[in-house]
Amino acid sequence: MAIPEGLRTSLNSIRETSIQNNTLYHRYVPEILPTSDIGSFASPILDNPNVMNEFMNVLVQRIVYTQVDIKLFNNPLRVLEGDRIPLGSIGQEIFINPARGRRFNVDDFAGLLAKYEADIKVQYHHLNSDLQYCVTITRAKLKDAFVSWSTLENFIDGLTQSLYNGAYIDQYNMTKGLVSSAYASNQVRVEVISNPNTEALAKEFITKARTMFLNMQTPTPNFNAWRQVGGYGRDILTWSNPEDIVFLVRNDIGAYLDVNVLAQTFNIDRSVLLGNIIYVNDFNEYDNEGTLIFDGSNIVGMIADKSWFRIKEQETTMDEFYNANNRTWQYYLNVVRMYSYSLFANAVVFATALPSVPVTEMSFEETAPKVTVGNKILLKLATTPAQTTSEITFTSGTTANATVRKVDNKTVEVTGVKAGTSVITATSGNVTGTVTVTVEAAE
Repeated sequence: MAIPEGLRTSLNSIRETSIQNNTLYHRYVPEILPTSDIGSFASPILDNPNVMNEFMNVLVQRIVYTQVDIKLFNNPLRVLEGDRIPLGSIGQEIFINPARGRRFNVDDFAGLLAKYEADIKVQYHHLNSDLQYCVTITRAKLKDAFVSWSTLENFIDGLTQSLYNGAYIDQYNMTKGLVSSAYASNQVRVEVISNPNTEALAKEFITKARTMFLNMQTPTPNFNAWRQVGGYGRDILTWSNPEDIVFLVRNDIGAYLDVNVLAQTFNIDRSVLLGNIIYVNDFNEYDNEGTLIFDGSNIVGMIADKSWFRIKEQETTMDEFYNANNRTWQYYLNVVRMYSYSLFANAVVFATALPSVPVTEMSFEETAPKVTVGNKILLKLATTPAQTTSEITFTSGTTANATVRKVDNKTVEVTGVKAGTSVITATSGNVTGTVTVTVEAAE
């Protein structure tokens, strides 16, 4: 059997490296020609332990480490990854809100020397994934690989696949895990929808997604999670370019949409409708043993700016070690990465239910609020965590003096009825927060 051209080129490159470094390998192993037989190549390697060690060491660096496109798992979420992160363990993301306009005043001379502070927000992302993928090669396995050119090629391919497929599969799952994690902790906007398992509901879902796709292209605070997680200062005002918007959807949902809804769009480019569509198998999370640790069946999909995914690689290195104790070669693929998500970028998760994030503490922001009889004030509630999904109720201890009306889960309107005081209580389960409102007589 003739040697495959790609394999011959790769193996001869090992010999060229030996010539450049003036090592033993090229002195014993001849150049491989198109007509060379496997025996002429294998014998000098298998018969000389020093040459064998050199071959195995250089094999990793020159072939396995570089030929990463051979029969490897194609990670469809790889397009969401960013540039490499420089040395260091923390990445800083900075967002500057658009400047606010002001009305021109020809008589405003003081404004010349006024200080106009930029509204700057900062989020820190940390390196949080340092994984090592290992494979052991015995002398027996190596000898078996030299039976023919095809078995040698399969050996090299198998070594490559074992290491890199492990890494790529983990990268796929960890990217999906960002969606699951953000949803479970309620650190992303969540749009509750009905399961789109009928044509009517599927069309409703696509219409809602299409609307968000269009609205995200206009400056708005409605699709980022900055305020939701208790971020400081002004709301984040941001937008997305249409080419940067991705639409992640579960395979089962995507298949139904393709057949029953999107097929009706005929020649319309689907990316024009919904951005770049990426199909994923599910949004579940599993541990290393394959045990389900998070049930993501509530998550239907996500529409987001690609910048929401803060995925950066710091380094990928290959190490090898010869274990003389059992005469094996150990190969280690080391991958150091950051997996995080942005609180500034547009992102909405479509789910059939809200996540459950219980409140642990809460208190009113106002410490000594006052209201006059017949007037109203708004009281704000601070919760831990800020993004709790717990339902909160508000009551007035003395309704004869003050009444309450819930505005939203963290805001209550208090109306002064009669001069005096009333304790306003926020309640969720066993967690409460109170403040005393003083009602003053009207002048």
